[in-house]
Amino acid sequence: MLKNITNNEFWKNVITLLSASVLAQAIPFMLLPILQKWFFTPSDFGILAIYTSISLLLASIASFKYELAIVNEESDDNAQHLFWGAAIIALIFTIVITIILKLFTKPISELFKAEELGNYIMLIPLTIIFVSFGEILNFWNNRKKEFKTIAAAKISKSITAESSKLILGKISLNNGLIIGRIIGEFFSLLFLLINFIRYDLASFTKFNFDKTKHILKKNYRFPTFSMPSVFVGNFINVVFIALISRYFGTTAAGIIGVSVVYVAVAFGIMSQAFSQVFFKEIHEHKSRKELLNFYLKNAAILSTISILIIIIVEIIPSNAIVFILGEQWIEMVATLKILVFAYGAQFITSSLSFIYIRLNKQRTMLIFDILHLAMIWISIVMAYKFYGSYFSVIIAYTIAQIMYYLIAFIAAIVFINKAKLQQ
Repeated sequence: MLKNITNNEFWKNVITLLSASVLAQAIPFMLLPILQKWFFTPSDFGILAIYTSISLLLASIASFKYELAIVNEESDDNAQHLFWGAAIIALIFTIVITIILKLFTKPISELFKAEELGNYIMLIPLTIIFVSFGEILNFWNNRKKEFKTIAAAKISKSITAESSKLILGKISLNNGLIIGRIIGEFFSLLFLLINFIRYDLASFTKFNFDKTKHILKKNYRFPTFSMPSVFVGNFINVVFIALISRYFGTTAAGIIGVSVVYVAVAFGIMSQAFSQVFFKEIHEHKSRKELLNFYLKNAAILSTISILIIIIVEIIPSNAIVFILGEQWIEMVATLKILVFAYGAQFITSSLSFIYIRLNKQRTMLIFDILHLAMIWISIVMAYKFYGSYFSVIIAYTIAQIMYYLIAFIAAIVFINKAKLQQ
């Protein structure tokens, strides 16, 4: 099995991105305990979690998801016009959001019961533009199979973001976590942009507004179905953090946020690397049988990885964090041991979620995501209403997550079997 993986182009590309992701995630993993113990409080991390959930929600839809269509286009000329169209839309979107955030700064802070958030809301447009433009460039590189470029950008982001947080924490800048994150996104975009200008810009055909408009219309499924689906999917994170912050304060939100970061080290590095290559590879499989076998084979591999990570997390001594980080982080290990099951299930299904785009099931994805949002919202609100404790809410959230991702996984198999592909 190992030999087949190492000789397979798909897994070679996954390993390229995975290696970069491991390095990119290892840096924050090593520095996070330092930031926790000496420089920032759980409440500081709570504000970061709220800021991140809002900014990434908006950044994820800034280009109306047209960047996804760049990979699929048959001709480079069409892909290039999609590239420019996505960039223009992202720029206009950011300008509009900037105006809205300026008008509603105070209500947004009150919604999360986090007054300090108001000091950082106007930084959100910077994150939107850096992340959205970076994603457009990443999918252009995906089309060209320039996975090493994508990998290098991930590393540059991690190094600059985490070193900035450390320096800003050292000089006691309270918003150093947020500013450090923005700096990382900026340098990642700068790397991709310089690479694009050096190697790709000269080959681009002359921009034609009418053709760009035509190509955007042709790919209407992405803003019509993919964008709302992605929005709802990311809105779930906002709801989760918002309810935790409202019910239990920014300190609890910080514990959740940091726990998720530690889980992301385990699951995120593989998921990001896998999903980008998986998105490209599934378009090479033309028959239902090939596609189903490919889907199930990789699901089995991801499930094995998920189980191993869950076991590792569960054997962590509960008192280890208190000894290393102090009493203020006492609830983190217990939180992590519950949430790891939710993110284990998410890791398996989300890594394979591009299968819905391959099957033109964008509308179904939107319906599923609305169901997901309803399940999460109801589970958290009802758990708080009937039990009122922090851990009851976390357990209810985890159960809802596992149930949803199991439904999504089974549905994907059904859709593949019913797809209008070759036998």
